[in-house]
Amino acid sequence: MVMMRFNPDRDIDALRSDMIDRVFGGLLGPLSGRDLSPAIRVWESPEAFTVQALVPGLDRESLDIQAAPYGLSMGGKIRFAAPEGVTVRHSEFGNGEFRRTLQLATQIRSEAVQAGYSDGILTVTLPKVESQRVVKVKLAETVDTTAAQSN
Repeated sequence: MVMMRFNPDRDIDALRSDMIDRVFGGLLGPLSGRDLSPAIRVWESPEAFTVQALVPGLDRESLDIQAAPYGLSMGGKIRFAAPEGVTVRHSEFGNGEFRRTLQLATQIRSEAVQAGYSDGILTVTLPKVESQRVVKVKLAETVDTTAAQSN
């Protein structure tokens, strides 16, 4: 068994470094190229779903959006190139390919899906099939009960 002298400064620094690597390795890991799953948000209106994906550095030519009656698939490449003549010492910018697939509970008109990309945000609008839309029914002031009683 090897005996080592306890050095609080060295040992606490090593422990702190290990803890930081574990915490930030989990949080920043997806940015390191292993899994470039972009953050998304989805909201719904009576007419459509809107999906936004945070994809800075997106190569527009690689973008692949596929819409199905009950789903959406988005994919592409993210590239951050270093300027010429420099050596990158550390980077938390992601490089690589991503793919996100969403399942929707309401049918959409896949032929009418629209997409745009601005300021690092991909926005996809998915109009609902009219028969799948939720409509608000207004209560009539008076109800003709004679028609209902004759049936």
